Amino acid sequence: MTQDEQQERVGSSFAKHGLMAPSLPKGSSGAHGMPSPPILGKSQRSSTAELARRWAGHVALAVAVGAAYLLVAKVTMLGAAFQPDKSTLFWPAAGISSGALIALGPRRRWPAVAGILAAEAAAAHVSWNDPLITAALALWNPVEALTVAWLVARYFGGTDFALDRARNVFGLLGAAVVGSVVPSLGAAVVKSLLLGPSIMLLPTWQRWFAGDVVGIVTVAPLVIGLANALRRHPPSRSEYVEGTLALLSLAIVTSIIVLLPRKAWDVLLPVGWPFPILLWLAARTRPVFAAAGAFLVSSIIVWTTTFGIGHFGDANTPLGDRVLEAQAAILFLAVGAYVLAALFAERRGSEALLARANTMLQRERDNKLMNAEATAASIAHELKQPLAAMGMNADASLVLLEQTPPNLPRVKNALNNIVADVHRTGKALDGIRALFRTVNQGWEPVDVSEICSEVLRSLRAELNDHGISVESELSSKIPPIQGNRGQLQQVIFNLVHNAVEAMIGTTSQKRMLRLVTQRRDRDRIVVLVQDTGPGIVPEQLDHVFDAFMTTKPQGMGLGLAICQIIVERHGGELTVLSDGKEGALFQFSLPIKSSDEAAAGH
Repeated sequence: MTQDEQQERVGSSFAKHGLMAPSLPKGSSGAHGMPSPPILGKSQRSSTAELARRWAGHVALAVAVGAAYLLVAKVTMLGAAFQPDKSTLFWPAAGISSGALIALGPRRRWPAVAGILAAEAAAAHVSWNDPLITAALALWNPVEALTVAWLVARYFGGTDFALDRARNVFGLLGAAVVGSVVPSLGAAVVKSLLLGPSIMLLPTWQRWFAGDVVGIVTVAPLVIGLANALRRHPPSRSEYVEGTLALLSLAIVTSIIVLLPRKAWDVLLPVGWPFPILLWLAARTRPVFAAAGAFLVSSIIVWTTTFGIGHFGDANTPLGDRVLEAQAAILFLAVGAYVLAALFAERRGSEALLARANTMLQRERDNKLMNAEATAASIAHELKQPLAAMGMNADASLVLLEQTPPNLPRVKNALNNIVADVHRTGKALDGIRALFRTVNQGWEPVDVSEICSEVLRSLRAELNDHGISVESELSSKIPPIQGNRGQLQQVIFNLVHNAVEAMIGTTSQKRMLRLVTQRRDRDRIVVLVQDTGPGIVPEQLDHVFDAFMTTKPQGMGLGLAICQIIVERHGGELTVLSDGKEGALFQFSLPIKSSDEAAAGH
């Protein structure tokens, strides 16, 4: 059978269960043991295509981040209330850049930096039309974003950063403050030197520093929240509906508040009015909705200040005072919303951990309850076959000795089989004893493919009696693993024997057992046992590894539970897939460890 035919045959059997077939490595031996020649041209084309796709992804990322930055910067400049040095109430583009670099992480950060630099250069050129100022701003803004992203990654979790803890909220606020000091000072120095004494250094730095900090605190959490929602589990439909209603309510309430005259503001303190709705968002939805609410409130305050509407647009108050009031209100509302969202997220996380702890306690209870019965069941299960074999060989020996003359060679062979079964019984008892110890002993290099071959040989008679054909794909290239040979043999034997028993009761003429070993990635091996029996119904699929769960009239419900304990004790994972109609596939993976690593880990 050629490699392509073998791959097609494996794929067709796995496809009917909705599974991915184990792939045959390129250049592996064919049907006659001859290695397939490597296809160098195809490999080179594949590498070139992969490199082109990678560069295309980098370019697309740079364009996307740069376009978002430039769009926000343009919108801000069109409607901003400029100070003499063209500083604004807040600079949301700083939040776009810092939030994007935090969400992307170190590996994809530099293409985004290139897009931010190009976008800032374009925005600065339109605003100033001065090459030196354009170059300075194009340099300092990416430096600011890189500094904020580095501080967050260094101290608060990198690409896993989320505003679901109060610590992270205050960490982002601190990173925004620290990261904005030097870049805003550098920009102020450049403008003061190039534009003359009319641009005072300290006031310019203060305005640019405050605008960047407010922009980062307002916009970056929204960018981070959206990235986390897309990358991880997206919000549910009900959460989307409720969050949208809350955001609309918040927009209406905030618009009414900022349109009130100053006297009403002084009496009612309307800055605190949005908090009930922000509390609604924080308590009922994920932090991204609270971040969106803070951004929405901040935007309304900024635009009313810019166009001279309501409290922040009072012409009787100097522009500088109105800007300071607006910045203080934005920071008050934004930080309050983030802290509320983080506190509620921490509470939800604690509830999830508590539920998980309760599940683990229940599982531990089941493990303790089943230890005694499991020991007896394991002993009976492991000793039944070798004892039966010893009995058959002993009976055969008696018959052979009564012949005239006695068939001594066959008697000797039967006695040797009895001795081998005795040794196998001893190893089974040692494996059961080691299973229920707290410290793993007797670990050694184990060839899993060899164990699978031994299991198939021991069950050959039973397979032939029931008309079950076997297709085995036992790789000889997987390295040995560190483990208890007897326990792993027990796992494979149980899985194969269960597959045989499942097919015995079916009326289908096609009874096929597939046993596969393969290497996955660099550090794991996988064993797959597939049958063509009736499968496992979906209602039982989630409980198939529970203690005392069985579908057999005479079963104790401990075989698969013990298998799971053994696999997990070896650092692996045992899973099952079935559509409840056409067979089941059990799969477990084991880590590849050196002897030193195994000794250190166990």
